[in-house]
Amino acid sequence: LKRAPVPLPANLGDFVANRGAAIQLGKAFFWDMQTGGDGVQACASCHFQAGADTRSRNILNPGANGVFDTAVPDAMLTAASFPITTGDVAGSQGVIKRSFLGLLGPGDSCATVPDPVFNFHGVNVRQVTGRNTPSTVNAIFNFRSFWDGRANNVFNGVNPAGPTDPNATVLKVGAGGVPVAVQVRLRNASLASQAVGPPNNGVEMSCSGRRFPELGRKLLNLMPLGQQLVHPSDSILGGLSRAPNSGLNTTYGALIQAAFKPAWWNSGAVVDGFSVMEDNFSLYWGLSVMLYESTLVSDDTRVDRFLDGNRGALTAEEQLGMNVFTGKGRCDQCHGKAELTAATVSEASGDPLKGFFNTGVRPIADDAGDILQGNGFFKTPGLRNVELNGPYFHNGDKATLRQVVDFYDRGGDFRTRLTNGQVRPLGMTQGEKNALVAFMVALTDDRVRFEKAPFDHPSLDVPNGTNLPAVGAAGRSTPLGTFLGVNPFQP
Repeated sequence: LKRAPVPLPANLGDFVANRGAAIQLGKAFFWDMQTGGDGVQACASCHFQAGADTRSRNILNPGANGVFDTAVPDAMLTAASFPITTGDVAGSQGVIKRSFLGLLGPGDSCATVPDPVFNFHGVNVRQVTGRNTPSTVNAIFNFRSFWDGRANNVFNGVNPAGPTDPNATVLKVGAGGVPVAVQVRLRNASLASQAVGPPNNGVEMSCSGRRFPELGRKLLNLMPLGQQLVHPSDSILGGLSRAPNSGLNTTYGALIQAAFKPAWWNSGAVVDGFSVMEDNFSLYWGLSVMLYESTLVSDDTRVDRFLDGNRGALTAEEQLGMNVFTGKGRCDQCHGKAELTAATVSEASGDPLKGFFNTGVRPIADDAGDILQGNGFFKTPGLRNVELNGPYFHNGDKATLRQVVDFYDRGGDFRTRLTNGQVRPLGMTQGEKNALVAFMVALTDDRVRFEKAPFDHPSLDVPNGTNLPAVGAAGRSTPLGTFLGVNPFQP
């Protein structure tokens, strides 16, 4: 993977003046809890461990039938809850259902709305997404993003829809400081398209009804990461840290001015009640978060070292597992090349359907998947650090890698004529199954395991989870564990 180019838009320089400043801005945006309508929910709240979400309480979505069959809302799941066979989804918890009234501070002024689904004895609990959280690590290689690919490869500056939304415009400052509404198109920017989806989503992060200009006004009047500690040796934000006090010693406005060319912010005009900087907040958000995530490339696993010529990097069992991966298991038919997924910019070569497959995880009626193809097709995820970011599949129904291997060994659970032909009974021995799991564990990068740069981060209060301390570039002293602490080899 070290030799795989990181795909970025060719016209990025038309927008970004200083890439380093944009990365600082993106990391602050990504980890800032003040983004949430409740003043707690950050992007990182669902991407805090190896780029994903490993919480076990309040993670159930009732799925297609609308009934909680596995456990009640807000339940704490255990290893005995998996694999989930009921159609329930192990997703990620968002926010309590509320409607946006106005800005108030770190937390917005919102009205509670009765939630007929996510409540326990009539009391609203946090809503849960209908799919499991994909990892942000190595996501920069995606051609399209989200499990269903709805984050377009082309960023329009406003929302995930790309050029399919002809009404998406941003403001460009022309002669005399007069802003003009323009369309923008940045190719190979699906992570920017993805990044602008959740912040104002009424399930994931916001009270329903808030828009990006309002989020911009909110954050432009708050200290960046004002509720959180930033380690003074943070690999990106350390020089801005106020440690031992919370926050950064700058403003979001200053970061935006440093990161972006003046044509995208330098005006005193007011448009529809908002400043140009407030109106263009989605543009800054998408591009800066994408650039931050472009640094989250995990390319130093023991498998990478083995392929680079270090024949002692893998044990005999792990090498057997690699042979199963590329041979009898046929895993590399979908998880091939350096990125270990076919759903990448390099593999797609402009084909938006590449790397999306029906693998027979659930009936098509449960979730149609890909917005372009339907038919239960989902984006193929990469596999580096997969040991650390369970549960697995788009519906989170498997808790261990061995459960995943058993699924593929039996040829899937809900095969149809649309299921990919590589998914069929494999007849693996117990030794081959264990070797395959061992190989996938060897795909963990120790920089991710110990949260060393660039995977270090500010502190984070995780709802219904363990609060994270600020971690600097040198990482943490103890390694990250698996989902529920279960052994990856456990059936």
